[in-house]
Amino acid sequence: MESGINKEIKHPFAIVLAITAGLLRLVPHPPNCTPIGAMTLFSGNKIQGLASYMIPIGVLFITDLLLYFPLEQISLKAFSWMTPVIYGCFLINVAIGKIITPGKVILKVSLYSVLCSTIFFIITNFAVWLGGEGIAYPLSLQGLLLCYNMALPFYHYSMLTDLFFTLSIFGLNTLLEQGFSTLKAEAKS
Repeated sequence: MESGINKEIKHPFAIVLAITAGLLRLVPHPPNCTPIGAMTLFSGNKIQGLASYMIPIGVLFITDLLLYFPLEQISLKAFSWMTPVIYGCFLINVAIGKIITPGKVILKVSLYSVLCSTIFFIITNFAVWLGGEGIAYPLSLQGLLLCYNMALPFYHYSMLTDLFFTLSIFGLNTLLEQGFSTLKAEAKS
């Protein structure tokens, strides 16, 4: 019978890859071009139990704390009323990652990555429209459509970035696991 700890670490490199991907937020990057979306989808698929949710949220929170003062210097906020909305979207990614089944993984991971990017775009921009209280965008259908239209350039970049990093993280994990299995098999023989 497996212990609780061994059940949590089904894929030995997953936690390290997830944390590393999250820390890449600290490297200068264009807006919405970080591996966070990919990291949360990957965590949901490869990390078991509550840890699959806690690791990404922990990494997000810690990197937000580390970004607090640098963002303040350029009049941006690491934490705002949107923070729970953003974190919630990433938790949805984790849940979606859990439904990826073996077989045709590249196709499935690609489709789910685009789905996650789209869900993030829809939810966060709806929240921006609602939260603007009519100041940024009128609280009307026209205002909502304008809000989504203004966000389209960000969607394009985040979707492509999520897709690139998702395929990279899943691919790197596969290579590491195969290499580790080969080394283990050679050590036994």
